[in-house]
Amino acid sequence: MTGQMAGAVFSNRNEDRAKHWLALSAGIAVAAFLFSGAALAQDSEPMTVEADDLLEWNQTEGIYTATGNAVAVQGTRTIRGDVLVARYDPDAETQDIDVVTATGDVSFDNIANQDYSVDGPNARVSGRRGVITADRLITLQTADDESQTMTARGNAVYRDSTGRVFAGNLLVALFDSDGSLQTIDAEGDVTVTTEAGRRADGDAATYSALTEQATLTGNVVIVDGESTMSGGRAEVDFKSGNSRMLSSGAGGRVSGVLVTN
Repeated sequence: MTGQMAGAVFSNRNEDRAKHWLALSAGIAVAAFLFSGAALAQDSEPMTVEADDLLEWNQTEGIYTATGNAVAVQGTRTIRGDVLVARYDPDAETQDIDVVTATGDVSFDNIANQDYSVDGPNARVSGRRGVITADRLITLQTADDESQTMTARGNAVYRDSTGRVFAGNLLVALFDSDGSLQTIDAEGDVTVTTEAGRRADGDAATYSALTEQATLTGNVVIVDGESTMSGGRAEVDFKSGNSRMLSSGAGGRVSGVLVTN
């Protein structure tokens, strides 16, 4: 997974799962910090941090700071930013790093199974299955079963690799332990777009990757070319390409304007 944003925080606080992104090693080089990646798939590889301007180690507070086009690399994992700050507990026996904060022109590659927070504006996270963007914030949290929840706030948009688009003020996407999308919940000025370009707008939406269907509620409008349908609830089937407009059940009616060539 790769990302670009104004600022990011990479966190590793669930020690029961032994998923430390960085575990502090005893060594420090003139132009690089060296870390061992305990409990990672790349646990035999050190991490190197380089910067154009400054490398600072505050042993009293447990803080490493790299300033000026800073780059941290461990195996295939890379984090870049104007400033990188790694924090650890100086009183702990192992001194495992808990949080790495990157700010200013940040990008990262292959940060899998790691919790992180990406601040906007122009927050962006991409992977092999899609891209998610947001104006305010993108966060990723990993559960004990290794499923992951990605939350995007502020004009959030998720585009999957097939061309399907889900947009709203709030998006919450659930992925299984293999990284496969399970569900997406969207709220606030929601738009769902199929591969063929058919669009449905509403107040809220829920999408299931298993059924490949989305259900929209609240002031729903479906647009297909110049034709429109409106109502309180709609179902969009991405597999068949069909859409159904339903009454909300509160006395409202469904309506449509069909334009034929």
